[in-house]
Amino acid sequence: MSTAAPSTACAHTDCRPRLMPPSDFPALRRASRPELKACAALLGLLTAEARAQDNAIGGADDAFGSRIGQESIGLYSESLVRGFDLQQAGNYRIGDAYFVRAASPPDTLVASSQIRVGASALPLDFPAPSGIVQYSLLSGDRERTRVELGFQHLLDSNPRPYLRAFFARRSDDGRFSVAGGALGSPSARYIFGNEAKYRSAGIVPRMRWGERWQATGFHGVYMQRYQTDVGFAPAAGVRLPEPDRLRYLGQTWSRFDTRNTTSGLIVATDAEANAWDYAFSAIRSRVDRPRSDFNLFDSIDAEGRADASVVVARDRGIDSRALESVARRDWTRATHRNELVLLARARRSDYRSPRVSTFAVGPASIWGDVPSLPAPEDAEERQSRARVEQREAGLGWQFRHRNGFAANVGLRRVGIDETAFPADGASSARRSQAWLHNGAIVVPLSQRITAFAATTRGIEEAGIAPENASNRFEALPPILARQSEVGAKWQPAPALTLLGTVFRIRKPDPGFDANGVYRFMEDVEHRGIELSAAGELAEGLRVVAGASWMKLRLSGERVESGDIGERPVGRSSKLALASFDYAPPAWRGFSLDADATYYGPKPADDRNLRRTPGYTLLNVGARYRFSLGGKPAALRMRVYNATNKYAWIVGGSGIQSYEPERRVMLSLSLGE
Repeated sequence: MSTAAPSTACAHTDCRPRLMPPSDFPALRRASRPELKACAALLGLLTAEARAQDNAIGGADDAFGSRIGQESIGLYSESLVRGFDLQQAGNYRIGDAYFVRAASPPDTLVASSQIRVGASALPLDFPAPSGIVQYSLLSGDRERTRVELGFQHLLDSNPRPYLRAFFARRSDDGRFSVAGGALGSPSARYIFGNEAKYRSAGIVPRMRWGERWQATGFHGVYMQRYQTDVGFAPAAGVRLPEPDRLRYLGQTWSRFDTRNTTSGLIVATDAEANAWDYAFSAIRSRVDRPRSDFNLFDSIDAEGRADASVVVARDRGIDSRALESVARRDWTRATHRNELVLLARARRSDYRSPRVSTFAVGPASIWGDVPSLPAPEDAEERQSRARVEQREAGLGWQFRHRNGFAANVGLRRVGIDETAFPADGASSARRSQAWLHNGAIVVPLSQRITAFAATTRGIEEAGIAPENASNRFEALPPILARQSEVGAKWQPAPALTLLGTVFRIRKPDPGFDANGVYRFMEDVEHRGIELSAAGELAEGLRVVAGASWMKLRLSGERVESGDIGERPVGRSSKLALASFDYAPPAWRGFSLDADATYYGPKPADDRNLRRTPGYTLLNVGARYRFSLGGKPAALRMRVYNATNKYAWIVGGSGIQSYEPERRVMLSLSLGE
């Protein structure tokens, strides 16, 4: 698998540049080298590309989140951005195309991902309020083969082996290429001591015809089966003890089986100045889960005694299809550029709720004394279903001047049809429409400092009701969200970038009503400041560091009456990251890396009477790059949770889990 970012000049690139780099302007082509450097510094907010690195720290442009292969770094992740669950918000792109993610696309399709938030989201035509996760497909720009054999728990009696293999082939004339991969493990172990196995395969063919047209197809499947997860809910006022993290407390027969499929086709023209460019995409993301059980330990006291139960969920499914057409026309002059963007989108998501049965296990102990139940028999019964259909049309405009000034505005009209098909009743439907808008401005303050401001009003998904809700697994309707932000970028040195942003996000927030139904009842507002530093401090020393401070507040009748507190459950107002990768030339291929992340306290109940303590996780690693049989090779060791920190994590539903214990991972890769 290649970790190099695709070249914007390559016929097989997946993401066409939204705004041209400074050298694409005729006047800038004739500029001297110092002038080019100054313009590049001013416009860096709009032209950031992933670096060709084989590690996440080396490939990160900021501290907000990026992933290369299995390694990731950043304040945020593909599921959590600025305090919000991005898996629920549904703000994802793959190969620069819009899609609705039912499940993560497998690594056998995706080379890397980046969190687009703040400054990095400015080049997007139609950004989303809570940020966007952008996936880059496996590259086919040159031929390569890479095989990686690793062990996930090196120091255990069963080190849990895995295999990852990737390839890319390209025709002599460069008009056809194919990339793909396969990975799997026959014996994995997850954080609750649950046994697992998984496998995946994917392929990304590309074809070019004529002078400008290219087509990129992709199809990937990920299959996974494991003993299902365990959740913990303490009694009022109780701080949970620390049971053995490797002892599986769930019913041995409870399981989670899933088959996730991501497939699509993207047809587009190469970007060309003063001409119309087109892009068309059709992408499907599908999840089929024959079983998605859940083990719950409720009302846990200080001695670890609890009421245990298991939720058995059968035959759950999500099938999301998205279509997008984009036409853009630019007018490039010697000193500036205008671009017009026309957009049309349509999506349909079908949700099949599982057949759910709850079985009481009885009194149990989280120290390991858990009664065993016989495996239940499958019972046929009707299932409820839901469907969301969305249509969207948009118009966008971007302006960019060679001095660094830029502006970006967009307007969209969206219509949503929601239909519910209860298992034992008549269907019901609801139709809604809304205007969406976005705007951004970038102003150069000096050769090294750039300021920006942006606002966005968009549609986001609201996710699925959790396992402990009376309407568990029910799909919530989409919502309107609003975000505004201002910030600045400073480059004190050519290889070092500092970013600061002040933001505000407001949207409806789901919670539990008096009957245990998970639905929208309040609004939530996140106001915050985030800082990022990324770059080289010295030869061979690259750092990524950042911090986020937020004020999280709920508003609504229940807050005013005192039924619930002002702070949303399971969200931290403080987050910080410090990481480095050190590889001086004198070390001849050897490097060290480490990252420490601080997670602040989180309210653990809706009255805000309890909270989980803040904690810091430390990961350390080393890498040795060498040649084996004339091919590049790398030996990689990584220690996760190096201090073996024990910390409880609370989610938005109030259910808690813990951080995994210390884990040592070792891998040997051959090829590039």
